[in-house]
Amino acid sequence: MPSDRQRPTALRHVLLIIALGGMAFASQASAAGKVGIVLMHGEQGAPGRIIASLSGALEAAGYLVQRPDMCWSARRAYEAPFPDCLGVVDDAIVKLKNLGATTIVVGGMSLGGNAAIAFGAARKDLLGVIALAPAHDARAIAERPEVAQSIAAAGRLVAEGKGDEQATFVDLDIGPNGPYTTEIATTANIYLSFFGPGAGAAIPDNVVKLSAPLLWVAGTDDPTQQGGQAYAFARAPPNPLNRYVEVKSNHRGTADAAKQAVLTWLKELAAH
Repeated sequence: MPSDRQRPTALRHVLLIIALGGMAFASQASAAGKVGIVLMHGEQGAPGRIIASLSGALEAAGYLVQRPDMCWSARRAYEAPFPDCLGVVDDAIVKLKNLGATTIVVGGMSLGGNAAIAFGAARKDLLGVIALAPAHDARAIAERPEVAQSIAAAGRLVAEGKGDEQATFVDLDIGPNGPYTTEIATTANIYLSFFGPGAGAAIPDNVVKLSAPLLWVAGTDDPTQQGGQAYAFARAPPNPLNRYVEVKSNHRGTADAAKQAVLTWLKELAAH
């Protein structure tokens, strides 16, 4: 049994450890709080759905997060060309900086992950890029016969001066068992900006232009990620913080399954 003289000393040691631990936690939270993260949802998604849980985990860790409603959401449905859609990310960054963010990470899920890479390809001031199951690669999609036919039809409409008129085109969405065809109503010009030759949504073309480190998270049961490491991730400029991480998940579950990988990588960024 400790003596009466030993008890105050032991108590002081315990209090000191608690205080130091609290200071360390506060320091980590303060550092995280200076990092702003933009998270983009996938096609036909919404800010409050698949990425919401990951966003909550990031906010709980002290990060500042914005989840913009992208122009490919279920509510907006391809209402603007792909490059114009990314302007919403700039608006989100302004909001994060107004909240105190000093560095910015841009990320997204599925088409949002594709968009994060595209945004990062055009910017030199990002701390990092997070691509969660990045999909809707324009180059790969155009190889599907039904999509190729819609691309050709859109091209004819543009040539006829009807590029800004509404029409129906083939689209690809991603379910539990992989991609499946559906239809979207938009203009030929908008459709070609996502699907056509030279579209800004070609992942390998954008990966090579990145200047910030890239975290790519792929689900082991996600058909859209088969071959993605060699096809696109490996083309990223060399960076010691580039990471390709596999998680046990299908496509739609990747954002949830990626929580720990994302938090670990963000700590690596902070350490550098």
